[in-house]
Amino acid sequence: MFAEKEMSDALKWLFDLYQPEDYEAYDEEEVGSVALCLPEICMALRDKVETPYEYTIRTNIDQGFEYRGKELFVQRACLLYTDMEISVFDMVDTSYNRELWLLEDMSFAVVHNVSMVVKSEDYYYTTEYRSIVKLLKERDDLFFTPESLMEELDDMCIPQWESEATIYEL
Repeated sequence: MFAEKEMSDALKWLFDLYQPEDYEAYDEEEVGSVALCLPEICMALRDKVETPYEYTIRTNIDQGFEYRGKELFVQRACLLYTDMEISVFDMVDTSYNRELWLLEDMSFAVVHNVSMVVKSEDYYYTTEYRSIVKLLKERDDLFFTPESLMEELDDMCIPQWESEATIYEL
């Protein structure tokens, strides 16, 4: 279950993987989970909980085909961070991303995502394939800077700060 204490503990564990030298500007009050408003972040994460699938097709085309494959984790999860590795934007937007997911059991998973999006003003067609790379266990599994993760987590809270988000009791 996505409860505030468990989510806060998981995020603290994640930031504890970083060393002080991993931060661009080291300041004890500005590093790690200490610099974040964890209750608000937990509420924002709770709003993003979903059941991710290995393969999906989504569209708004009349009589369009929508599809979901097998569950990716066999538990609910929340996407924390996406890092685009390769991207081609043309008539069809195609990208290869690395993602960090927080799972319902409060572990973290690194996932590869390949997506293709075709859209115009009137319609869209999206297909995504995800595969689990590994569970995040140690510092060497990190693929993002602590500042980029902190920025992403803060951005998730903007709807709350602007009174546009759903409020959850955690």
